[in-house]
Amino acid sequence: MFIQRRFLSLPDGKQIHFRMAGRGPAMILMHPSPISSEALVPAIRVFSEKFTCIALDTPGYGLSDDSVTKKEDLWGYADTVCHVLDTFHLESAVIYGAATGAQIGTQFARRFPNRTQLLMLDGAGHFTNEERDSFSDGYFFNLTPRRDGTHLLAAWDASRHLSVFFPWMSNLLEDRIPYGPAPIQSVQDHVNDMLRAGPDYRIAYWEAMKFEKHANTVQVEVPALLSLNADSVMRPHTESLIAQGLPDNFTVVPSTSQTRYQALLDAAVSYASKSECPSAPQQFNAQPSIQNAMVNVPGGQLRARLCLEGEGLPLVAIHDPAGSSQLVEPIFKPYVGRRPVIAFDNPGNGESDAVIDTFNSETYADVLNAALDELGFDEVDVLGRYSGGPVAMEMSFQRPKRVKHIVQAGVSFYEGAEQASLVENYTPSIMPRWDGSHLMTAWSVMRDQSLYWPWFNQTKDGILWNDGAIDVALTDLRTRELLKCGDRYQEAYNAMWRYPMREKLPRLSIPCLLCHPSWEPVAYTTALAQAVDPRCQSVELPPGMAEWHRDLDAFFSAP
Repeated sequence: MFIQRRFLSLPDGKQIHFRMAGRGPAMILMHPSPISSEALVPAIRVFSEKFTCIALDTPGYGLSDDSVTKKEDLWGYADTVCHVLDTFHLESAVIYGAATGAQIGTQFARRFPNRTQLLMLDGAGHFTNEERDSFSDGYFFNLTPRRDGTHLLAAWDASRHLSVFFPWMSNLLEDRIPYGPAPIQSVQDHVNDMLRAGPDYRIAYWEAMKFEKHANTVQVEVPALLSLNADSVMRPHTESLIAQGLPDNFTVVPSTSQTRYQALLDAAVSYASKSECPSAPQQFNAQPSIQNAMVNVPGGQLRARLCLEGEGLPLVAIHDPAGSSQLVEPIFKPYVGRRPVIAFDNPGNGESDAVIDTFNSETYADVLNAALDELGFDEVDVLGRYSGGPVAMEMSFQRPKRVKHIVQAGVSFYEGAEQASLVENYTPSIMPRWDGSHLMTAWSVMRDQSLYWPWFNQTKDGILWNDGAIDVALTDLRTRELLKCGDRYQEAYNAMWRYPMREKLPRLSIPCLLCHPSWEPVAYTTALAQAVDPRCQSVELPPGMAEWHRDLDAFFSAP
């Protein structure tokens, strides 16, 4: 079963990301905090047997923009669900929510009972005021990026101990969870989602906790199913909710962790509308602004940051190893509205699916060409940052009539002892480790890339003499992208180090610009490459990426 990922636009131009699968009447699914709809994939696989599942990333989480202004009592989040129904032209839907999602679903059902066919509550319960007050002291912590990277360890500590204590920050025997800790990769996935939500990760999370109580739940007047999972840490709180009495419109559905989705599905089918859910709308913002889109390619989807407004050939920007389209956004942003711009997350990077087994310039190029086929663009200009340059070259070799100009901003030209040293030392393993120490490895590599070249040459000769070298926000973004890529980043970097630029550059039959800003640690590679192929133009770019477009315009417009 293929779970499609899409975006829909809100009236203010912000976007909601969702996963969609199945056929039949519509079911809206909402996830726990502070994660994303990816956590609902097991539920989607079961529910999609009878329903069209539309699993939302809560605004401010996953890939959904933080579009909610009225966060108090979760009413603004409920209004967003209403907008989703409107966008799909749905009069009503089955509403499923887990944990935070259950509380948003509760508020939606209270405000929009006529649009709620059935409310399904999973991981819902009742907390006393004392229990809730204890959560406010220590449950949430400051996730603001810090220069030393210790915010990463705080996220790891909380994510790991969610499966050790409930609440996670407890040390009491009575709060110990009688199972082993979650698998290490599951902990890392939770960390990735938490870091993506950022310092505001607590907002919807805490609002949901405040309203997880009997007095609020019993205000629901529509048919409702309440999952009672015998294995869940929430079981005592669900039983407390039940013990205080539920209205006749509630049905308790006993289950275990292995059976709860099927049990809920069996109970839900009779409540659903018989009408089919319409297809997902294809939306792009009418105003010229950068948006997210998911583009279908063989084996999965790529995330793109794009704006298709403007005249002339689209400019395709390709990011560096273990990065994402966000890292090249300052380069193409000045073109927004002037010419179409597209930046993909490379396969297995950022938010794109890992649709390839071999990470090299040729396979990246093949997938990006497939994505451009899907978007319907026959001719483009391509800008590659570091490893993006070789990918641009391979795209032109594969489709000689498609690529009209290539810009290599930071030329990948490495040979001999330098190449061997980079392959051996540049990419230490960041495989998740139980103690979270891999996080500091990732942070240190990303931080020191701005201090030394190469980062592991921490001698006087390796110093990069840059003012304001440690940009904490940028280091945090790059580290987050690195952690999502995992040890695949080793292959991505090694493909760049080993690319045979000396052999392949003279094969280009289209205009190529070799360029770099003055601060570029590998600025020397521009001269090396131009000596190999004097036909290439070269230029030193301004320090700020937002100013590069002036030199690029001159190159693109030259006869």
